[in-house]
Amino acid sequence: MNQLPTVPALGLTVSIPKERVQQGLEAQIHKGSKLIAAPATTPEIMAQLKKANWDWTLETSNLLKEWFVSESVAAHFNANVYFEPSLKVDDFQRDLDEFPHIVRGRIDRLLGLHKVAVVIPEPPCGDFIAAQFHPAIYHATWKPYERAQYGQAINLAVQEVEDAIKLATSGSIQETGVALVRKAFDPEGGPLLDAEYSATDNQGVADLLAGFFGRYKGMSPNTVLDPKQVARVLSLASYLMYIMDLRKPKKEDKPAESEFEFEFLKPD
Repeated sequence: MNQLPTVPALGLTVSIPKERVQQGLEAQIHKGSKLIAAPATTPEIMAQLKKANWDWTLETSNLLKEWFVSESVAAHFNANVYFEPSLKVDDFQRDLDEFPHIVRGRIDRLLGLHKVAVVIPEPPCGDFIAAQFHPAIYHATWKPYERAQYGQAINLAVQEVEDAIKLATSGSIQETGVALVRKAFDPEGGPLLDAEYSATDNQGVADLLAGFFGRYKGMSPNTVLDPKQVARVLSLASYLMYIMDLRKPKKEDKPAESEFEFEFLKPD
């Protein structure tokens, strides 16, 4: 039996849930169809339609770049539409002949994507993956990982963890990496020490974070890495992010302010 390859075609891998891609394609197809719903009656209206077509093409192209891992899908949409050129001399009459073909050609490309959306691979999802990968790590690293930019994927994961620590400390620590962790978990009053855990537990979390930064912070984006190894690093980064979610300082409930009492209103 023929099966899809383990690693799907890069260009046709969506970077967001395919249902959202399908809905987005339908919306852009509808916008494009409105451009050719009725022929222009004057050169001025044609000029407006051509500008609207440019705006629609640019908007759709940017959306395709967001929806798909590779920019090749957007490039395919933007490619010239081939049709039999009009032989009319008058510019307006020539536009009346050619404009619908240009717009319809791009609509057909969107329709083709919409038809194959059912079998287009999408990123792993489900309860298991949701529990394994932190959303911030997933969204920051999915595209570079699929593009085999493994060093960049790790750098982005490191940055997410570092930003989470700085956010948890309200930006009160200027250091980065290992030094940031050591100050944040300083036994003598570090802002991320959790009184609900023992000193050993706090030290263990600090060592995990410091070890992560010591090993992976500053890695060259061009480092040659094994994709399985990188996936494990991203899983570790996700685990650390979930730890940081629990380590955020708890907001203290302020006592309700008592109403101001005027002396002259007090009973004698």
